[in-house]
Amino acid sequence: MSAATTLPLNRSEHLYWAGEGHIGPINQPYVLRFAGPVDEAAVRQALRELTTQVDRLRGVVEPRAFGHHLRILPDDHFVDQLFADACRVQHGIDTTSREALAAFHTDFLNEPLSLERGLPWRARFLPHPTQPVLVFSVHHLIGDGRSMVSLVCAILGRLNGHAIPRMAAENPSMAPAVNPQRWWHWPGSIARWWRQSRADRRAAAGEHTVTLNRGHSPRYTTSTVRYHELPVPADAMKALAKAHGTTVNTLLMAMVANAFLALAPEQPRAVAAIRLSVDLRRYFPEGQAPAFGNYVSSFTVKGRHQPTLAAQITSLEAQVKDHLARYERRDLALPLGFYEWLPLMGRTLYSHLIVRSKAKNRFPPLSCHLSNLGSAEFVHPKGATVRVQELWPATVSTALILGALSLNGQQFIPLISQDDEVSAADVARFLAALDTQARHVLDASRPQAAA
Repeated sequence: MSAATTLPLNRSEHLYWAGEGHIGPINQPYVLRFAGPVDEAAVRQALRELTTQVDRLRGVVEPRAFGHHLRILPDDHFVDQLFADACRVQHGIDTTSREALAAFHTDFLNEPLSLERGLPWRARFLPHPTQPVLVFSVHHLIGDGRSMVSLVCAILGRLNGHAIPRMAAENPSMAPAVNPQRWWHWPGSIARWWRQSRADRRAAAGEHTVTLNRGHSPRYTTSTVRYHELPVPADAMKALAKAHGTTVNTLLMAMVANAFLALAPEQPRAVAAIRLSVDLRRYFPEGQAPAFGNYVSSFTVKGRHQPTLAAQITSLEAQVKDHLARYERRDLALPLGFYEWLPLMGRTLYSHLIVRSKAKNRFPPLSCHLSNLGSAEFVHPKGATVRVQELWPATVSTALILGALSLNGQQFIPLISQDDEVSAADVARFLAALDTQARHVLDASRPQAAA
């Protein structure tokens, strides 16, 4: 990779660049609480090697005559200076307290990064004799959630004596995962998308989306991170999912949907609109899928009032399969292909559309964006002696975000909300409803287990 390497911004990266500062700093701060002592110098060395091995961690947004590109800086003494600014030690935080960590996490989430100067990430090491913490934040323009997980795995691998793998910068276009593989497939793709879009609009007529938003705010302010642990152990969640003939991911989705619907029990047309991410890497031609960057799209499923949890699971599973089939068949080539051209409009116009949509309340209503990592034990290399006890991912979005993962037998739910429209009291109501759903599922399974 030469020192002069520049990369165009793909559609997601262009969105993050246009929305930066208006939505809030579009950062991805991950909090890693270690299960034992960790040497500060080892953490620093791991992060410096990571900066060398992962090209995009040396990326800066650079203006061109028409638009912006991402330039990969050479790994030289100038990067050493930027690294010294990006990687610091933070004292005075009680790392044994989730409340203190969540408060620091919130502050860190709301701190902007200098994408034009670099580096596009920040790290804070919080020392403690038995439970030190690493807070590691990368701007979303540099990589998506899967990329963040790769970085976390690389850091823990290095702390356990493994070399950090090389992650070179790649062409960021998503088109190979979206466009039909033959030109004559385009008419069928467009026709299916048109029929599906009309059917989706008809089904949505008269629906009331349950959200935690109170009123309407014309501007974004700050975001808040909240840590939550479900009152059901991870192993119990697996057993419950198996008993219902589904996955933990779908079971959790059904519980989240029912928790939102419990907030509107008298509204028969209430829906919990849950946005899910889909990794487009799986749809690239064989051998062409990029490893690091932004290659994510999304779709929305809707939970409706159902007589039983099993009925809710069946409904959500059918919707997920339907949407994934659309990606598999390349039915979304036209709308996603259109988004690939959005960088041509420039940052100013795109930012204007984002700000105007917020002010006029034109974003589609969503209950939440749900992202589930599943079991996070994979972040530890085989035979690891340096391990994390807790992992709390976060980022900002126009919608309420629910993360989910299990680690060390616990089911963690980090929740990130925009403060301009979502109050702490409403978040507490929702989390209480989610806990109630979890306990109902657990209690309903006990007679079956006893039998």
